[in-house]
This record gives sequence, structure tokens and C-alpha cells, in this order.
Amino acid sequence: MKFLKIAAISALSLALSAIAIAQAPQADQSMQLAQSPDQGQVHPVLGQAWPEEPKWLGPGPMPRHYLISRWGIPEPYASMTNPLPKRHETLERGAAIYAQHCASCHGEQGAGDGEAGRDLSPPPGNLVWLSDVPEKQWDAYMYWTTAEGGTLLGTAMPAYKDSLSNDEIWAVTAYIQANLPFVSQWRFFD
Repeated sequence: MKFLKIAAISALSLALSAIAIAQAPQADQSMQLAQSPDQGQVHPVLGQAWPEEPKWLGPGPMPRHYLISRWGIPEPYASMTNPLPKRHETLERGAAIYAQHCASCHGEQGAGDGEAGRDLSPPPGNLVWLSDVPEKQWDAYMYWTTAEGGTLLGTAMPAYKDSLSNDEIWAVTAYIQANLPFVSQWRFFD
């Protein structure tokens, strides 16, 4: 009886692995270079090419998570760390930037329920959920997300690299990472 259970589990595991491999996109079939709408140049992304259709990037409302789980963060963002001091002033600055540039879509509490984002597909990212996952503490991920926005991912999030300074992007990153907007949780800042 024990042997049959082990054999059944092994067979199921093998079958699921085969299905996953068979459904994985082949580089020569479904991966191509996407053009940057800003520069009109071809961008190799993450050491590979972008999917032919950015909206294909996997299930769920947050395609960026699917992308990094498969290919990681692109250069030059991959090794970035937040240079700003971990202080309340940084978070206050980040809170002001968030209120001005992010809350209309992501909502005041960061739940992705802002008025301007209600009809977007995919919907704005739920930053409350994001605050509970490891990516939130990954400076490179947070900076890349804010700087590049969602154009290449087929989402409506604007790129802020040309409208916010590096320090402003880092400040809003710190604010989100500090479990926005709960001031009582800013404990790791002096």
C-alpha cells in the first residue's frame, strides 16, 4: 500500500513537470524584442527578450511579479540600493510624493483601490499585499517598478524616471517599504 502511494505521487509529480515544461514558452517561438515607446529602440530585457505581447506576462493582476520570477530585475536596476538615510524625514517626503503621484490609482491605504485606477486592466498593484512579500524589501525591485512604470508590461502605471528625481523615487520606495501609511510601523527608522 505504501509503495502504491509513493508510486502515485511520483507519477503525478512527473506528469505535472512534463506539463510545465511543455507549456513553457520557447525562446524562438514566443520571445521577441519589444520596442521602447519612448526611444523607439529595441530593448533586450533581463538578459533575454520581452515577450511578444507584454500583456501575456502570466496570470493575475500583477504581471511584474511573474516577470521577475522568471527573469529577474533588468540592469541597471538589479544591484541598486536605497542611498537615503532611514529617517522619519525620508518617510514624510515619501508620503507626500505617494499622495501626489500614487494614491489616485493605488489608493490612500495602498490597496490598489484608488478612484483613478478602478477601471484599469490589470488593476493597480495592491501595495498592502506587496508590503507582506519579500519583493517589497528589495530596493532594486521597488526602484525599477517606480522608475519604469508599466508601459513595457502592458499596464497603465506611468514611468516616473523622467518626472521624479532619483531621491524622490527612493523616498517613495522607503515609504512603501515601511508598510505605508502606518506611521506606527516606521520603527526601523530613527
